[in-house]
Amino acid sequence: MRKINQKRGAIELSMTTVVVIVLAMTMLALGLTLVRTLFQGAIYTAGSLNTQVQDKLNAMFQEEGKTVGIVNENGRIEPARAKDNCVWWAMMATTAGKYDYSFTVSPEECAGPGYGLSEAEIEGWFVGMKGSYTLAANEEKSQICLPLMPPKTAPSCLFNLIVTVSRNNVPYGSDSTWVRPKAANLFG
Repeated sequence: MRKINQKRGAIELSMTTVVVIVLAMTMLALGLTLVRTLFQGAIYTAGSLNTQVQDKLNAMFQEEGKTVGIVNENGRIEPARAKDNCVWWAMMATTAGKYDYSFTVSPEECAGPGYGLSEAEIEGWFVGMKGSYTLAANEEKSQICLPLMPPKTAPSCLFNLIVTVSRNNVPYGSDSTWVRPKAANLFG
């Protein structure tokens, strides 16, 4: 009689093990499906962003006849505070050569009462405000990212961002846009 009771306990233990293994495999499959879905969504979003940026740049160069352009929405960029942001810009070379670029800011509203930010303080939010590119004739240097990270304490004030491009120390083209830092939301 004792042997039968011991075997019954062994059978229950092995059934519990099987149930735990089945549940673990199910959770693993659901987790992998979730991760795959998230990555597919991220890839689609990145591709969609690249397409939108390129479309805006093409419109600037073709319709507006610009040689230098900053991508913006209705004349303004609203980067999230305490997050990595990109100011997308591009230039079109009409002749081959070295093109120097520099970004400057005009504090406008940010220098006023209640904010008191200087040009240097705002420029500290950016990385790589000066540089150069060597381009062939009719070559487009597009989707250039100017990294921007306003601090968490940045006020929601308006300032002007200006890019100036020169070739052989002769002004080649420029563009500007308004920038107003905003509070970051759940999705950036």
